[in-house]
Amino acid sequence: MPLRTWLVIIIVLVSGIGLAASSVAVSSIMREVMYSRVDEDLVNSLGGWARNDRIFNTDRASRPPTDYVVIKIFADGSSVVFNDPGTLPRLDTVVVGGPPVTVPSDGDAPMMWRVISHREGEVTTVVAKTLDRERTLLVGLALIQVVISVLVLAVLALLGYYFIRRAMAPLREVERTAGEIAGGDLDRRVPQWPRETEVGQLAHALNSMLGQLQESVETARDKEEQMRRFVGDASHELRTPLTSVRGYTELYRSGATDNVDMVLTKIDDESRRMSLLVEDLLALTRAEGARLDKKPVDLLELSLSVASSARAAFPGRAVEVVNGTSCVPVVDGDPARLHQVLLNLISNGLTHGGPDAKVTVTLTREGDDVVTRVADDGRGMSPEVTSHIFERFYREDSSRSRASGGSGLGLAIVRTLVESHGGSITVDSAVGEGTTFTVRLPDQGTDHVTGSTPARR
Repeated sequence: MPLRTWLVIIIVLVSGIGLAASSVAVSSIMREVMYSRVDEDLVNSLGGWARNDRIFNTDRASRPPTDYVVIKIFADGSSVVFNDPGTLPRLDTVVVGGPPVTVPSDGDAPMMWRVISHREGEVTTVVAKTLDRERTLLVGLALIQVVISVLVLAVLALLGYYFIRRAMAPLREVERTAGEIAGGDLDRRVPQWPRETEVGQLAHALNSMLGQLQESVETARDKEEQMRRFVGDASHELRTPLTSVRGYTELYRSGATDNVDMVLTKIDDESRRMSLLVEDLLALTRAEGARLDKKPVDLLELSLSVASSARAAFPGRAVEVVNGTSCVPVVDGDPARLHQVLLNLISNGLTHGGPDAKVTVTLTREGDDVVTRVADDGRGMSPEVTSHIFERFYREDSSRSRASGGSGLGLAIVRTLVESHGGSITVDSAVGEGTTFTVRLPDQGTDHVTGSTPARR
């Protein structure tokens, strides 16, 4: 059953209970008022005209009201009844000298009486009044109350249905919006209503939830697309060395060559390239999903350490670190991951900048960021290459990159790690002039001054 129908039923039921209680209370009060007046008349009559013997005369002018009955009971048990209507009240429960009581008729008649009695000497006088008029008035009052209650409940039901339907119109709008969203229209939103109302709060909460859901869905779609591209690229990259391994194996098995050393050397080279690719894939996966062990990191000290490692890996090559800050450049990050970022950038410059290229790491502070620039004076890149340089498996020269052992994932790993630290990385390059990678990381706000002269090492 719809909610609005339930609400109308509840309103009608509660109102009906209230009207019924009100009707019972009014009827009870009216009954007490009428019976009080009857009792007052009975007491007055018993002390007045009921003692007058002229009521037994045939003179019509001296008779009491027609709805009264007077009974005189004598000591010998005989009685005289005046205004006998044919049905007399039962007197077995009437207490002489007591208050007025309600008794039924002596017989099968449904008539009710209000009776009082009094003894004076040897004579007991009983005065009774029929309650037909009062009962008729009470029944009429009850009928009027029933009719009014039915009309009131009908009006309440109609008004309640109208106002409840009007009040629930925003919920129907929410329902329609939810249906459209379920149908695929993720850009739909619930109309905004005043936040002071319950519907307004519901609409705000739903819109916030829908925004987060849409963002989650879009992120999931992006992740799915990245995963498909990732699997496709990885399959393509692994297919080439596997084909080479299989080709050299078939070459040797077919007897086309008997140079075992050459075949094993080629297979070993291709295996190393596959191993490097797998390691880079694992490194990229860990970079995207790993939790960072963040702590304050001195980028100057870290850069000097990375430069030392690069000189050991590339003997005879020039790697210089320049501190352009007036204080210790400290960021909140994972030392191992930031070490990997700098080492990848320096290695990239030494590997692809040319055999005579030298790399300079410059540290500066710009606003709220610590900026690390890794620049080489090598061969540089064209704008087309720089626009794709951070993409997975991208190579400027596939043959040269494979020969040098590159997988095309190093800079993608660097970008992922930098962004996971809340930073950004960009590249500027010109053919024949060199390449500069700029890494921006949020400054932790350390104020340790090292001096005004930049450090060069």
